[in-house]
Amino acid sequence: MSARPTTVTFHTQILTPGSNLPGVLTTTPLSAALRRAAALLAPAAALVSAAACGGGHGYTPEELDAMIADQVRASASSEPTALPDTVFDPDTFMCSPAVDSPTPDTWRTKAPRTDVSPGAPVRLGLLAAESTGVTGVTVTVLAPDGSSSSADATLSPGSWSHVDYPEDFTAPAEGATVAAPTDGVHTVIWSDSASGAPLTCDGFSVG
Repeated sequence: MSARPTTVTFHTQILTPGSNLPGVLTTTPLSAALRRAAALLAPAAALVSAAACGGGHGYTPEELDAMIADQVRASASSEPTALPDTVFDPDTFMCSPAVDSPTPDTWRTKAPRTDVSPGAPVRLGLLAAESTGVTGVTVTVLAPDGSSSSADATLSPGSWSHVDYPEDFTAPAEGATVAAPTDGVHTVIWSDSASGAPLTCDGFSVG
């Protein structure tokens, strides 16, 4: 069987209006990043305000720093890690809405950019920056009929990690098998295996 053509999707933080470059999307939208920053800094602002107004709060600068750090960590750890409600568009090679990655990393993905024949296997790939702290990923494929399946892969910073669909994938129900790709759009979500946080999104079309 001849190999299917694939292209690399570069996930960047800038979208050029009217751009016809395939696969360019935002992994950390600016509005979402600002909302997260505001949420994480709110506890710090409250503590600083109290210190400035009260004068006699009784905390040393070191204790205030530790309290702020604890509240920021607590806020970050309470963020939901469920799969985002996003759908891949094969015409633009983008997922909408864009996946909001909690990491500053730039993610690059591989998937077929032409229609896959029904029943044919699909190779999916992910490349992370050398500096990423993510060591393992979970790949979830959302099929056109609403079913899902997933596979785990070890992530080597600076190197491509690949999984084959449906061979490497398992269904949520125990003992269930993953059917071969059927007609329609398949959305692919890559998540941090350790935290469950979604990192980036891609997809492919069958038909």
